[in-house]
Amino acid sequence: MKHQISILLASLVALSTAAPSVAQDLSGEWQFKRRAREGWHTGKLVIDSDGEVRQRGRSPMQDYAQCGHILVHGGGKIEIEFTSVKTGRGYSLDHFYCTLQGERSLRCFNIDGIGKEDDLFVIERIGRTPASPDGQMDGVCPARERPQV
Repeated sequence: MKHQISILLASLVALSTAAPSVAQDLSGEWQFKRRAREGWHTGKLVIDSDGEVRQRGRSPMQDYAQCGHILVHGGGKIEIEFTSVKTGRGYSLDHFYCTLQGERSLRCFNIDGIGKEDDLFVIERIGRTPASPDGQMDGVCPARERPQV
């Protein structure tokens, strides 16, 4: 019985530490081109080692910016959930459901407030961890609060 509990505890520790390491592995600059309802969207994402995501994109109708976070699941399944958007017109927040395809690409589909977009698209890594994600996408997302010392 003690042996089974030890194995269970070791498994829980491994699972609890897996998400941050995957987020760190995904950190860097990424680009995408995807077909949406109104035409092609292109853009750039910056993912930091904490799993926070900042995105600038362009659709046929407008430029937009989103911010959110990464959700990591087993089997190379990754979600990019956007929680806020800035745009001059209405825009439904994206939620990308992806499968990791090696270190350099994610194969994804999008579900937004309108529904699922059937076309698959690829998000490709174009650079490793940027020196300052905040400096590259100032104004995209609200500033994160720094811990009080």
